[in-house]
Amino acid sequence: MILDRNGEMLRAFLASDDMWRIRVTHDEISPDLRKAVLSFEDRYFNWHFGINPFAIIRAAAANLRAGRVVQGGSTITMQVARMLQPKARTFGNKLVEAFRALQLEWHYSKEEILTFYFNMAPYGGNIVGVGAASYLYFGKRPDQLSLGQVALLAAIPNSPNRFRPDLNNASARQARERVLSRLLKRGKISKEEMQETRFEPLPSKRFALPFRTPHLAIMLSQIYPHAERLETTIDGSLQDMAHATLATHLKGLRSQGIHNGAVVIIENKMQAVRALVGSNDFFDASHDGQVNGATAPRSPGSALKPFVYALGLEHGLISPLSLLNDVPIEYSGYKPVNYDGAYNGMVSTEEALVRSLNVPAVNLYAQLGQNGIYSFLQEAGVRTLPKPKDHYGLSLILGGGEVTLLELTNLYSGLANGGRFQSVRYLQTESLQVGKKLLSPGTCFILTEMLGKLRRPELPAVWDATVDIPKVAWKTGTSYGHRDAWSIGYTPDYTVGVWVGNFNGKGVPALVGAEAAAPVLFAIFDALSGQSENRWFVQPPEVETRQVCSISGMPLGDFCVSVQNELYLPGISPNQACSIHRRFFVDRKTGSRLCSHCRIGRSYDEHTFEYWPAEIASWRSRNGHSRAGIPEHFKGCTKAVAGAGPVINSPVAKAEYKIRTGVSLTYQKILLDAAVSNQTQNIYWFLDGKIIYSGPPDRTVFLKPERGRHTLLCMDDEGRSTEVALVIR
Repeated sequence: MILDRNGEMLRAFLASDDMWRIRVTHDEISPDLRKAVLSFEDRYFNWHFGINPFAIIRAAAANLRAGRVVQGGSTITMQVARMLQPKARTFGNKLVEAFRALQLEWHYSKEEILTFYFNMAPYGGNIVGVGAASYLYFGKRPDQLSLGQVALLAAIPNSPNRFRPDLNNASARQARERVLSRLLKRGKISKEEMQETRFEPLPSKRFALPFRTPHLAIMLSQIYPHAERLETTIDGSLQDMAHATLATHLKGLRSQGIHNGAVVIIENKMQAVRALVGSNDFFDASHDGQVNGATAPRSPGSALKPFVYALGLEHGLISPLSLLNDVPIEYSGYKPVNYDGAYNGMVSTEEALVRSLNVPAVNLYAQLGQNGIYSFLQEAGVRTLPKPKDHYGLSLILGGGEVTLLELTNLYSGLANGGRFQSVRYLQTESLQVGKKLLSPGTCFILTEMLGKLRRPELPAVWDATVDIPKVAWKTGTSYGHRDAWSIGYTPDYTVGVWVGNFNGKGVPALVGAEAAAPVLFAIFDALSGQSENRWFVQPPEVETRQVCSISGMPLGDFCVSVQNELYLPGISPNQACSIHRRFFVDRKTGSRLCSHCRIGRSYDEHTFEYWPAEIASWRSRNGHSRAGIPEHFKGCTKAVAGAGPVINSPVAKAEYKIRTGVSLTYQKILLDAAVSNQTQNIYWFLDGKIIYSGPPDRTVFLKPERGRHTLLCMDDEGRSTEVALVIR
């Protein structure tokens, strides 16, 4: 039997002999039922030592007078002995039962023996024990029965099949009447109670047993195959609410080819699973309803991205307003692209996370190196990445691996718990573990603040002005091919995970996390808001606020013109002063930039300009951003300028090209592409020492291929250069 945290049945299973047995404890049995059974079956139970000689003599006399067996002399203890070792009802076996009854009384208390009886007594058909009888005949627990119901259950074991109310209602009513008469005769009930009970209807059919968490019940029965009773952490009301919310939402998605979903709710403080909905309809065979969507490995899309940013914060690579590159890039043939196919040049960490941009996340993952997401997920308890790290590569952060909804929800619960990650609890008897400390509370708080800024999709742009709406830190994910839609969110009290999709893996355009899964998430959080305080996370002392440049997101330099506040981790977050705003000396006569060598003896003014790194400056120039700003270096200066040369993007160093026969060389040209800072006005390309191009760096240039080994050099207008070797066959 599977119970929720309040003792309500979630599901029961047939025993191996196809009998219904639901074990109950002494305290779970109605006092009225104990009183009725003792009065009807064995009124001296609390005083005899296992056998009642007076009852045996009285029964023998009655049977002799009647010429047949009309009365039994067995005590409850003797009946327990007979149920433990069933035998033919002979005089010899009766003596054995008496002896076993004495042994039972010697070894067990009266309370224990009576509990044995209630768990072993037959109640007709394949019903054994008062627990199963209470649920199947009345749909109630044994401690919730009325007087008429306990009277009937006290009578049925005398002739289980003859007194079954679902088969022999009239006989059952007569049997109940005899028990009530006995209780009245012995002063256990009043005449008024008996009269009221006589009109109480009897069940005419069996009740269906609860079937509320079929997926979890199957999973637990496999983990604990010999357990008769499992008290889970499931909250029955939350389970029903989550299932109803999912079912309601999926009704509107069926016309779009979306048929299933799953929900997990974890109470963070106790690390307890309060609800687990494995599918919309367990009995929907046409859509594989028996698949457990909470434990089925699926591609998480972007739902793992927050943990890359968490690791970046933890290792001091980023802070919320740090700028991250969002330009085309290639990693050994792998070219990440954003969901919309566009690039943004540079974006803040916060914007990259909120907008779920792919390129910045992949770049940060590559920068983390050995401190990446793969090892973190393994330590945090994810077991659905069985292959080595290199198998997944950088695409892991974009959904290149698989996780389960339960694992993913538990990961976010670790953020809510300040960076401690541990296994979820399914059973009340499982102890709460301390968990692994994989992230600091400061990192989790800063990440949570960023995730809390995502606008809820069902609310207007000013939703955060509505104080009654619970604040949630959340993230969505959409897998490649629109096969899976995810939405995971958390508050100090609960973490909720939602997956929506099809178990057969069929992709549907409407399967987008923010559209298909997020509405379910927030409907559940709205329902949960009545179960907990509308509170938010407390800022830990290790998190402080500082001013940074509003353009670069870096700590203020001497030349920054505007500022913003950001949360940061002192001693960990990047602390290099702003390098975007730089001071240059501009010649008053020529308007040229002067270095420390050429400004001697000349009149000049000081100006502040934005200096963008090569990759960003080139992207900005090619995408409509003006390169104007930093003047060119004074041509009369004879000193070499320090700094790195152009970054050659194409052709790749040591690349080999093959000329295809039968195709005009006009269609086989090689792109020449180099990135330079916005300080550079012109670049120069040289092939084997001969100049082949000079001009603005943002102009598209192609090289007509010639067979052989070549050296390609790119130089900026200040004499800094970079070269690559290439082979054309």
